[in-house]
Amino acid sequence: MKATLVFLVVFLIGLICLFQDDESASSKTTEPIEETSLDQKGKIQLMVLSDAPFAKKFGQGQLSIHEELDLIQLAFQDYRSFVKKGYRRPIGDNRDFVEAMTGNNFYRIAPIPPRHPRINRRGELTDRSGNPFVIHPLSEDAIEVRAAGKDGVIWTEDDIVNLTLAGRELKKRVNKR
Repeated sequence: MKATLVFLVVFLIGLICLFQDDESASSKTTEPIEETSLDQKGKIQLMVLSDAPFAKKFGQGQLSIHEELDLIQLAFQDYRSFVKKGYRRPIGDNRDFVEAMTGNNFYRIAPIPPRHPRINRRGELTDRSGNPFVIHPLSEDAIEVRAAGKDGVIWTEDDIVNLTLAGRELKKRVNKR
């Protein structure tokens, strides 16, 4: 009985050492992130990607609307790289997007800081005028992000639309049908 207990303790210590080595190797190849830890119930606490482009730049006055839309797409790409298929929440609109991007996902990873000043009371990401962006999925791996143009009204000809290359190609294929 004692031999089994000693074996289990040594085995667990070996696993801990093994995973600590893996963490240090992976931290060299990814962007710096805030440290995570377990809460009292053993759940993973929120990990905000504070050094990611979105957290560092989004909402700064000197950025154009096009650059802000690019940063939203980059936050989505960060989400896709950290939260693997099968563990991703479905994204249906701006609120769903913000929930998933602020850490309400399987791994509790937040490419967008949860208390970002450009998230309104309804939980939507907004442009500098306070208008919510229109964010909707084209597929599990592509989203379209739309901002109101100069007229301040969404779904008009002057809207600014941002798609990734995969999103543009998907839209082309769908529109050909």
